[in-house]
Amino acid sequence: MIVDVHTHVFLAETDFGPKLKADLDRCGVDPQVWGNVAERHLETTKAADVAVVFGLQAAATDWNIPNEHVAAHVSRAADRLLFFASVDPGGSGFMEELEKCHQQWGAVGVKMSPLYQNVHPADPRCYEIYRYCVKHGLPVLFHAGTSFVSGTPLDYSRPIHFDAVAMDFPELRMVLAHLAHPWEGEAIALIRRHRHVYCDLSALYYRPWQFYNSMRLLVEYRTHEKVLFGSDFPFTTTGDSLKGVRELNNIIAGSGLPIVPSEVIEGIIHRDTLKCLGLPNPKSIQR
Repeated sequence: MIVDVHTHVFLAETDFGPKLKADLDRCGVDPQVWGNVAERHLETTKAADVAVVFGLQAAATDWNIPNEHVAAHVSRAADRLLFFASVDPGGSGFMEELEKCHQQWGAVGVKMSPLYQNVHPADPRCYEIYRYCVKHGLPVLFHAGTSFVSGTPLDYSRPIHFDAVAMDFPELRMVLAHLAHPWEGEAIALIRRHRHVYCDLSALYYRPWQFYNSMRLLVEYRTHEKVLFGSDFPFTTTGDSLKGVRELNNIIAGSGLPIVPSEVIEGIIHRDTLKCLGLPNPKSIQR
């Protein structure tokens, strides 16, 4: 089974505020290139058996993707999509939002983004969320590593800060997205150290030299079994990500550098992500 653990849905026209649009423009990103994100999501995620879907609530950087809209989108393909709630500990009523998403709209996990939300991952407000997640068996996927957004501390995305969280909540299943690039070494140290901490490799294949070196680090530290497949749709697609990951060794062809073994690559692609994170198979969820 292939699980894409990292996909987004949104309507940029209404869900992106002026600050976010300015950041995108500064970096030369035109949301129109993504087309109809919801319809493309339904089509392109068919390259995986299951896809995790979330939005983003982050007032500090002007993201306002309603959880209700994401949940409604998931219901359109409920046999293969799983809804993760986004909660913003920097805003008011975040625990009520989490409870509503979980108890009314069927969220089976949580997406958090300390850099985007301008809240340190060890902030007491975040600990309220973690306690709820441990109690109800909800994994948390964190944005980790760099981003194009401005005005918030990049330091909040460093994987080292999640070490204290993992120590205080050893049963909390956590995923650090994007191998926390450019701090892949820190992320690898973390997943090696904590039983329930994983990384995903979303949005990495299109920086092939960096990606190759990150994957070699995983092999050398023998931590590749703690890595999950993800795409980061709509910034890329599930199918393009699968192709890019499988073509990883092309960058070093004829160089004499050591390859990343195919069994490592295929192991990540076919990882039993649902079991790792304690997630239900959407085909078995009673709706």
